[in-house]
Amino acid sequence: MKQILVILAAVIGIVSASTTVASTASGNAVISSAIIVGKSSCAKLVNTTQPFILVLRSGDELLESVTQCAKDAKLASAAINGLGQLHNPSLAYFSKNPKDKPVLTTFSGYYELASLNGDITNNNNKYYTHAHVVLADEKFHGIAGHLNSAIVGLTVEIAIIPLQFPVQRAVDAKTGFGLIVQ
Repeated sequence: MKQILVILAAVIGIVSASTTVASTASGNAVISSAIIVGKSSCAKLVNTTQPFILVLRSGDELLESVTQCAKDAKLASAAINGLGQLHNPSLAYFSKNPKDKPVLTTFSGYYELASLNGDITNNNNKYYTHAHVVLADEKFHGIAGHLNSAIVGLTVEIAIIPLQFPVQRAVDAKTGFGLIVQ
């Protein structure tokens, strides 16, 4: 019976290879799994409230892929964190003076993505992924900032934690930035 449940769950696409089945004291089977998807499978998670892992492959554009996944899954909003490797990342530094333009810097080559943290907001189906990263070069020198763009190197694994309420952004008159509305 346990094997049939696992096969059925795999066929309908709700579990991945990391599925385990355990028995309760009453003998009922319990399926425990991590939901792991590629960017083309996010639509299978429409309106999910369960955290999942988005696995991106070499050549994928990181922010576009995460944003499209959230849109395909019709998430209200989400918190994200991740790790992996990036190629030619572009980072921004924002001054505290709103009149200053952000400083954009593109770093050539491959960088370890030691940490990615951020959120996905949804204003009337207009999705925005806001992420900050900590990167390291081959000599373990650290770089950090607002992620403007990046191509996935070997892989990137993003934990997406859906929130059950929409997080809205609005342009702040003082700063000109799209800030989260409280």
